[in-house]
Order: sequence, then C-alpha cells, then structure tokens
Amino acid sequence: MKSHRTGIAGRKSTARASILGMAILITLATAAAIVSGCGESAAAPVRAPHVETASVSSAPSAAKTTLAPTASTQSLHARVMAEQGRGAGAAGEHRPTTTTSAANEPTTVTTSVGPPVEQDGPTSTVLAGGQTSLKGTWSGTAERLASYLLGVSPSPRFTVTASVLAEYYVRYCAEAGLRADLLWAQMIHETGYGMYGGDVMPEQNNYAGIGATGGGAPGLAFPTAEAGVMAQVAHMVAYVYPSSPVAWANATTDPRFDSVSPHGVASVLSDLDGRWAVPGTGYGESIETIARAINAD
Repeated sequence: MKSHRTGIAGRKSTARASILGMAILITLATAAAIVSGCGESAAAPVRAPHVETASVSSAPSAAKTTLAPTASTQSLHARVMAEQGRGAGAAGEHRPTTTTSAANEPTTVTTSVGPPVEQDGPTSTVLAGGQTSLKGTWSGTAERLASYLLGVSPSPRFTVTASVLAEYYVRYCAEAGLRADLLWAQMIHETGYGMYGGDVMPEQNNYAGIGATGGGAPGLAFPTAEAGVMAQVAHMVAYVYPSSPVAWANATTDPRFDSVSPHGVASVLSDLDGRWAVPGTGYGESIETIARAINAD
C-alpha cells in the first residue's frame, strides 16, 4: 500500500507540474502577443513626424522657401504685369500656392493667371523700359523728393522752396491715385532740375510744359505754384483715367484737360511717348531713370 500511494502522489505531482508549465507557456505567449501589438501601433505616429521633420530640415537654409515662382525667376513681362496691373486674356484667376517660412509655418500667396489686379499699398518700385505704372501711391516723403533735387541742383528757380513744392506733389498725387515720385521726376525732366532755360519761364509755375508745343511757345501760366502742380496732376489724370477720380482734376484746373482724347490711354510711363511729348522717343524712360535715382538707397 505504501508503494502504491507513493506512485499515485508522484503521478499527481507530475500532472501539476505539467499544468503549471502549460499555464506559464500560455502566459508568456499572451504577453509576447500584447507587447508585439503595442510596438507596431506605437511605431507609426513616431516615425511619421520624424520623417517629416527630416525632410524640412534638409531644405536649404533661407528666410523663405517658396514653391511658387519667385520674382527672380519670373520673366520681365510677369513682373511688369504685376506692377502695373495689366495683362492680356480673360479675367484673372487667383490660385493659392503654399510657401514655407523659416519657422516651418505654412503661409499662402496668390498667383495670378490672366490680368493681375493692381497692387495695394504704397510702393517705391521702379521698373525698366518705361514700364513703371503711373497709378499708385508712392511710399516716400516730400523731404526725400526735395532732398534728391537739391542734391543735384542746390538753387532751383521755383517761385516757392523745393520743400513746399514737394509737399504739393505728395498731397495732390495721393488724392488722384498717381505716384508722386514719377510726377516729380517728370517735373525735374521738364524744368532741367528747376533751372529752366527753355521756352517756359519759372514764374509761369508750369512744371510739365503744358501747352508748350515748341517754336518759342511758352505754354500755360498758373497764378501759384500750387495751382501749377494741380494742373500737372490733373493733366496726368486725363491720360491715365477714363474718368477723373477726384472732382478738382478737370478742365478748370487744367485748361488742356479735354485736349487729351481719349482719356485713359496711358498706364505706364512709356505710354506718354509721342503723347505728352512729341515725338517723345524715350520720354517715359527718361522720367523712369530719374525716379529710380530718387528711390535709390
């Protein structure tokens, strides 16, 4: 009997050991499956941002990386159209394109397809070939206009100081939606930096040769310097706008206002060639050269 019990106890011990072993194996298998599953699900969100960060940091260092064409890669025609608000074809369609700043923050710019809209805000941009737009608001000051003139011609023969005259240009050009630097440059070109010497005399307060058709014809005279500036601005309004944007730009301010026919024929400086000046070859470019010097740093 003792031997029999010992055999039974041995078999029970062996069975318990087998069951315990199987339980341990099942537990280990389950744990391995759980660990394996967590590892895959956790890996995906970790890898994705890491790859994205690496792709951004591998780009060349710059203040702004643009996916759309930049000003340096655009054609002259594209830059001219953007500045003067002109173009050919149907109505413009604006398509957003994405850029990435140095801080890797996405921003949005607009690329025009077709005629672009006119730029908003003050500007000092001067193009080449007479392609600078006459419309717009200049970003500079009257002090800058006067300083440039006096730096070249210290004693102009105006009926007022250069500073006062410059204030008139900035004020009335802004009201009429024309660039003061361009009309000031036109005045400089027409008056020989305020030294005159042609058919028009300083006391006429005629700063753009209005009515001076050559052959000794002195052109129009205005009672004050302010009236003369307003007449020049009004005359330019007739060339640039189909209808006047301000009430004072009319035939009373500029007696030759209605001699411009049709109105609104000039968008850029070169459009004045053969119109404001006859034959006027290179007239707009000459004004543009002076304007570029005015705006030079």
